[in-house]
Amino acid sequence: MVDSLLLGIIGIAGTMLTILGAGIPLAKGVQAAAAAVAEKQKLNIFILIYLALAEALAIYGLLIAFVMYTKISGPLQGTGEFTVTHGYIYIGAMFVMVVSNLGAAITLSKGEPAAIGSITANSEVFTPNLIYLGLGEALAIYGLLIAFILLSLVP
Repeated sequence: MVDSLLLGIIGIAGTMLTILGAGIPLAKGVQAAAAAVAEKQKLNIFILIYLALAEALAIYGLLIAFVMYTKISGPLQGTGEFTVTHGYIYIGAMFVMVVSNLGAAITLSKGEPAAIGSITANSEVFTPNLIYLGLGEALAIYGLLIAFILLSLVP
């Protein structure tokens, strides 16, 4: 028999895989940022905004993990009920969050270096690039919303 609380804990811990998703575009973006800022220091704040999009991926996962923890904290302390179905909902929410996060990470890891390179050449393209990167970020936001919907099924 599967232990419901163990499934919940796996769901919470697995959600932290979104940190890995954030690390992929950050690694590539920081490398491009270092080269760009060395060339034009005034672009630093614009580049930080691009990099913040990648950092947000980890924050989304952390947010879902905190929501999961608040719902499971009572049953972990022996007050309240947490069923196997609730555990599977946690696993499902974790899976949705991680997959959507990785989709966004792949998109941002390709787009951030290109956006940073293009604003180094022409700083007037900051806003269009931000919109393009925002489309990639939206993938993670869709997963965040679906995870919230799933978690609303757990009392």
